[in-house]
Amino acid sequence: LGAQLFWRGAAWWVTTGQTIAPLDDRFALMGGGPHGSIGATASWVLCLLACAAIVFSLYAGRQRRARFRFPQRPMWAEYTIGVVGCLLVVGATAIVNAYPWPERVAAAYAEANHIPVPEGGLFISTGYAIPVLIALVIGVAMTFLARRTRFGRYVYAIGGNPEAAELAGINTRKITVLVFALMGMLAAIAACIDSARLDSATNVLGQFDELYVIAAAVIGGTSLAGGVGTIYGAIIGALVIQSLQSGMVLLGFDSAFQQMVVGVVLVGAVGLDTYYRRRTAKG
Repeated sequence: LGAQLFWRGAAWWVTTGQTIAPLDDRFALMGGGPHGSIGATASWVLCLLACAAIVFSLYAGRQRRARFRFPQRPMWAEYTIGVVGCLLVVGATAIVNAYPWPERVAAAYAEANHIPVPEGGLFISTGYAIPVLIALVIGVAMTFLARRTRFGRYVYAIGGNPEAAELAGINTRKITVLVFALMGMLAAIAACIDSARLDSATNVLGQFDELYVIAAAVIGGTSLAGGVGTIYGAIIGALVIQSLQSGMVLLGFDSAFQQMVVGVVLVGAVGLDTYYRRRTAKG
């Protein structure tokens, strides 16, 4: 908390409390928008690569289980997982490619590049936004780190019972420092995306966002007692919170009411987690 206050004050001192804008055009690509997206062709190429990755992961997992003589899933289950996964990727790609650039942005682009505009307007697919791709890459990388590495298993062990983890030989202090460093890096990436999206940097940007992060993690299934949680669950929780806020904005709800709703959802998620843990403890 002291370091947070110190660096926030240092940022205010360096910028003298002023908003820095506009930002570099290349940096602003991280914020998404028409120019911060990869377009239809690159999106379909990425879709094919993702489908190939799903098929390869299923094949490699089956080969690995066979090598160690672990029980295998039936082939119909493997085919079902592969088909459903590929359909979800194809569907998501079709949806993002169905969104065109805004009419004025497309007209300005056509004029700058000497492209004739048809009578019905120029349709340019947005495709996957760069911040969405960054989130997907980080989500996959963090899931692999949490589930497939010794460091990730140590983090779960420390979250479940730090005393038992230390008695088992885990260097809890080192792992804790590494977790804080990793979270600092991820927070820096989020700050870059947020600044690029607004095309400006302010001293109050991201203030109190840590509370929404906690809410997203809890709603996504992370237990405040530790030892339970997933990366994709936290991402889903963030989508739920953002969907709630966006929906309330579209309905014209006051900002105070929006915070009240998020608070109620957070308390409900914590209550369900506490109830589930008590039921599990009772057997």
